[in-house]
Amino acid sequence: MITLHLTRADDYAGVYLPLPATPAEIGEAWAELDHISGDVASTRIVGAISNVWGIGQYLKNADVNTSGQFEKLNRIAELTGSLDRHQCHIFEGALNAESVNSLDDVIAIGERLEQYLLLSGVNTDRELGAYLVETGVMPFEDSVQPYLDYAKIGIEYYSNHGGAYATGGYVLRRESAEQALLDIADSSQNRQTPGGMEMG
Repeated sequence: MITLHLTRADDYAGVYLPLPATPAEIGEAWAELDHISGDVASTRIVGAISNVWGIGQYLKNADVNTSGQFEKLNRIAELTGSLDRHQCHIFEGALNAESVNSLDDVIAIGERLEQYLLLSGVNTDRELGAYLVETGVMPFEDSVQPYLDYAKIGIEYYSNHGGAYATGGYVLRRESAEQALLDIADSSQNRQTPGGMEMG
């Protein structure tokens, strides 16, 4: 699900175009933009409303006047439209973790979300360090755990494994994660219903 905020010249109000859009719907949006300015070359994406938080920043640089760009934008909208909340968090984190320079990069990431892992609720270095210790991925004796610097543990893990913190948690490539971490995260996800409620 994506709705583009488009405008021309120095106007901010612009028009909103839900995607995927047909050529006729794009034409109607262009007709509305003509009332704002006849400078077609100044048409640009100001932002986007989507179930994938922050995706708009990766769409803004697309030249909507270039042939083929709307086909790519429609493809991205199709990808986001089929995602559940867990997958939306993964998409957000994967975009932040990777080098994204074009719509093709956004599409490539969206088509391989299964290659990423989400540690739900882990949003800071300290939370990451605590998660790794408490789950036994990085084992320490119980007697020393109260004295551990969890933030430092998280920083070192982040530095060595990459990834990014997203609104739903920490996202990293599955190939970068230890098998123990994969097993724990996958087990947690399997206990959740599509609505995000965790079953006991």
